[in-house]
Amino acid sequence: MKTSMLPSPDRYVRWVLASLAAAFTAIPLHATEPRTVPGAGLTLMPIPAGTFTMGIAGREMGDGPATQVTISRPFWLARTEVTQGQWKKLMGTDVVEQARRQLADDARARSAGQPLRLRDGVNRTNVTDPHELVYNTNDDAPIYWVSWVEAVEFCRRLTERERAAGRLPPGYEYRLPTEAEWEYAARAGTTAATYAGDLDEIAWYRGNSSEGYTGKGVNTAASETSKSSGGTAAHRTVATRRPNAWGLYDMLGNVAEWCSDWRSEKLPGGSVRDPAGVTAEIAAKTLTGALRVFRGGSWDSRPGIVNAASRMGNLPGQREISVGFRPALAPSL
Repeated sequence: MKTSMLPSPDRYVRWVLASLAAAFTAIPLHATEPRTVPGAGLTLMPIPAGTFTMGIAGREMGDGPATQVTISRPFWLARTEVTQGQWKKLMGTDVVEQARRQLADDARARSAGQPLRLRDGVNRTNVTDPHELVYNTNDDAPIYWVSWVEAVEFCRRLTERERAAGRLPPGYEYRLPTEAEWEYAARAGTTAATYAGDLDEIAWYRGNSSEGYTGKGVNTAASETSKSSGGTAAHRTVATRRPNAWGLYDMLGNVAEWCSDWRSEKLPGGSVRDPAGVTAEIAAKTLTGALRVFRGGSWDSRPGIVNAASRMGNLPGQREISVGFRPALAPSL
């Protein structure tokens, strides 16, 4: 009698289950609905896969050259910048403690004879009280005085927690967006660098961030770019300007946002797929040295910086008074 070629019942069941699992894994993920993170107060908006023109045509350095970028897989991006309330829930510190840590880092740098990199324009040389470096402290204002390293740690903890709860799609993690993903999401299908004609409608920047603000901050009365009569300005409550077409608030202004990339002197040009930036070794050879990218401009930025293409950067361990972040749920890098 011929031996049957069929597997045993147990092996057959295992084979069917494995085949089904492989089939479902192979089905492309479509980010079509917003996601919420239980207990974290985070909502993330779906960002479809697609192709767009990154940067500004006619520029060969900095914000150019214009580069055709394909984002091959959909992802999600936080609806707002991480707020102080959300930061405290996951990280356990507040913005005053973050400023204190920066002052401690400054003191160590001075003791070692290292120059301070004051990219944020705040002279901290004789400051000892962190409260002098803190303006808006409301839970619904964005977190600031957060380094790239700390923003990455926030994402790592969020990934660890959500993976343990079984709520992560296969192959995805919480991380900082690449600058290509960030710009693609900021533009939201538009070709204009501000995704709307009137910057005042969509962004808090130096020209309007004093309007209606009554807390501690910076006097903008002497600002040549202010459209108002001047006054005290600072970080503003998130989601109080108009969102872009993909439901993302404050992609421009309020606080600039860390991205995952090392900063290059220019964009790659041509056509690229899912770029993740240059290596640390290449970044270290640029005129600025090895910096991490941040995007979007802030409440204290002049309007020329508050757009989807402008590229800034700072040391990964450095904190600024006008830089925060928003996490993405995206394919692992």
